[in-house]
Amino acid sequence: MFTFRIIFIFLIFFFAFWQNIFVQASSEKTLTLKDALTQAMENNHHVKSALATLPVSQAKLIFAKYRPNPFIGSNAEIVKGGSFHAIELGSEIEVGRKRYWRIKLAKEEISKDELEVRKTLWEIHTEVHAAYAQLSVGLQILDLAKERSDFYKTLLDVAEKRYDAGDISRLDLIRTKAEYLKAQNQLSEFEGRLQKAKIEFNHILGRDPDSELLSPVVAELKPKIKLHEHPEVKEIIDRALDKRIDIAILEKEFGIAEAKIKKARWERLPNLNIVGGPVRPSQGNNRWGPFIGGSFQIPVFNRKQGEISEAKAHVGYLEKERERIEHDIKIEVANAFHELEVKEEQVHRFQSGLIDDSENILDMTKEGYKLGKLSLTDVLNTEQQNRYITESYLESLLGYRVAVAELEYAVGVTLYEFGEEL
Repeated sequence: MFTFRIIFIFLIFFFAFWQNIFVQASSEKTLTLKDALTQAMENNHHVKSALATLPVSQAKLIFAKYRPNPFIGSNAEIVKGGSFHAIELGSEIEVGRKRYWRIKLAKEEISKDELEVRKTLWEIHTEVHAAYAQLSVGLQILDLAKERSDFYKTLLDVAEKRYDAGDISRLDLIRTKAEYLKAQNQLSEFEGRLQKAKIEFNHILGRDPDSELLSPVVAELKPKIKLHEHPEVKEIIDRALDKRIDIAILEKEFGIAEAKIKKARWERLPNLNIVGGPVRPSQGNNRWGPFIGGSFQIPVFNRKQGEISEAKAHVGYLEKERERIEHDIKIEVANAFHELEVKEEQVHRFQSGLIDDSENILDMTKEGYKLGKLSLTDVLNTEQQNRYITESYLESLLGYRVAVAELEYAVGVTLYEFGEEL
């Protein structure tokens, strides 16, 4: 009895282990959109390159915090009775708030660089979304091409039997062979396109071009609601100007220009150079005493007027740039939103039963041809119509997901996060 229990427990663990291995193997062959985005953010080479600029950017703050170094020296007057400075200690003293505005400027520039990195990440996000959809639809189109090739192979077999039986002409047999050849050529073409889509997808995920294909989850492409009717999405679209990284970068540009003006104005105030130390008045006089001296530049020629004028002119440019960016964003959002509305309607029409009806008609036509009730022309026309409907549906599905990605980019937030409904 005890031995039986041990064997039973061992079998349970053995089954659980292999079930876990099987689940892991299955999950590794598929990839959700969310997982694809996560992989891209971790492994994409453009993302890594952008993130690597942050330490370089942050070094600006170290430069900005520098203070003038003190100096040490010694000198003697090589003349009769000349004085002797055994040691001189001195330093340049910054006057005013120059260092404060230098640090402020560095922080503004670092913040802008961080936003530029975020913009790169957001662009990669959009590329992943589009590439994911491209690969998903490419897989479905390839399956469609395989089915079409198999369909014409079966049709050719039927045609050969009917030709041998004298039911159809040689012309019909040749037409069937030609359609089968076209189907095979189209299959090869779609295989080539899918290979390119796979390479591009792996590239965006930071993988080697010949890495094993991780199949997208096709169901994620199909909309289950009309996104433009989602109340939260409408609210986000209305506040698109608050979400776009372009606007945030522009605001940092204003901050940088203001800091440059303040810094240049304070730099018009000259720094003091202070020096001091022990001195012996002359070679024949052994009495030592202290000395101190000071100097500063007279701001006659260089009063930072060029830097101030440049920064003010840049502010004027930024005002016009803000108007342009805001106008472009409004147009971009409007176009993306209306494009999404069109693609949503197209996809929902196909999903309303058109695809299933087309497949059923094709099956009935094929059966009618086998029984000799329909002609080859009937079959070819029905198959071409079915193929047109199916390919149009897949193109609409791809267009829908690309439209979602473009609207995401336009409004500055991810829309797929509104739930699995999308």
